[in-house]
Amino acid sequence: MFAEAIILSIIIGLIRGGSIKRIRIINNSSFWAMLLGIVIQYLLIFLDAIEGNGSVEFVLRYYTQIQVFSYILILIGIIFNIRLRSLWALLVGYGLNFISLAFNGWTIPNLIENTSQDVKFPVLGYTIKAFEPYPFPKLLTLGDIIISFGIFALIQEVMIGGSSHSRVYKL
Repeated sequence: MFAEAIILSIIIGLIRGGSIKRIRIINNSSFWAMLLGIVIQYLLIFLDAIEGNGSVEFVLRYYTQIQVFSYILILIGIIFNIRLRSLWALLVGYGLNFISLAFNGWTIPNLIENTSQDVKFPVLGYTIKAFEPYPFPKLLTLGDIIISFGIFALIQEVMIGGSSHSRVYKL
């Protein structure tokens, strides 16, 4: 869902006359920390899927610690760029996913495929399913939807600019 938000937002931003060059308004070092945190989360999901392979046991042994570290990196990236209004949506979305993880044994509960009585904050688990004809059917959380919106809004805000950043864009 995040890749779709990125691609769609860039296309719409270009149609609206935006410029990718405006990405310089983002604090680069903290932005890279946020991207590293997101990449770590995707790697953990991938490694968890191929858990049978013995080469990933070390990483999976420290899965929770690595996951928390990735959330810290994302939080750093958001905090240092919080002047961008769209990052508030990312903060809320990642916060909801973190709450779901923290209160449910560091896994997001899948309430579509299996129901469980001991799930805390069930509305924050995987409760949304993207069905066909959507080309990439998947399960989503409320946090994922908010993050996707935040990503879309962030790219639009950076590419198009806004009144809050008019002084930054004077060229």
